[in-house]
Amino acid sequence: MPQIVSKIVEIFIYRKFGNEFKFLLLKRNKNEIYPGIWSIAGGEIDKGEKAYEAATREMKEETGLTPKHIYLIDNVNVFYEMHDDVVHLVPVFLAETEEDEVKLSDEHSEYAWINYEDAYKKIYWNGWKNNLKLIHEILNNENLLRTLKEIKL
Repeated sequence: MPQIVSKIVEIFIYRKFGNEFKFLLLKRNKNEIYPGIWSIAGGEIDKGEKAYEAATREMKEETGLTPKHIYLIDNVNVFYEMHDDVVHLVPVFLAETEEDEVKLSDEHSEYAWINYEDAYKKIYWNGWKNNLKLIHEILNNENLLRTLKEIKL
């Protein structure tokens, strides 16, 4: 029977360029798991750490960026990894930044600020695509945007 765990977070980072939202995608380094795919920021939750704390820390570690606002997305990504027979429940966060200078960690080889349509095509996992679509709908609808739960850091 597979184990069910919640030990990682995902964080979608965006900036507004004029009237358009652009999302930060990170290309995984050739020495990392799933080398060469375009991904979002995220990583493991440290012992004693809250999920939102991990999201903020991972954002800083992987990109050098600081969130202006960070929100909880009302969704949990779920995926299964066969190699360790684990079902992952992954809290999803959205972070707005005003910074544009990304300082990549060793985990990634490239980054790009990309509009929704191109980001949707570029990212690999269906869970990410579904969350990106939800986030895009929220950002473009004032009523939905007001429902986001902002995390006060």
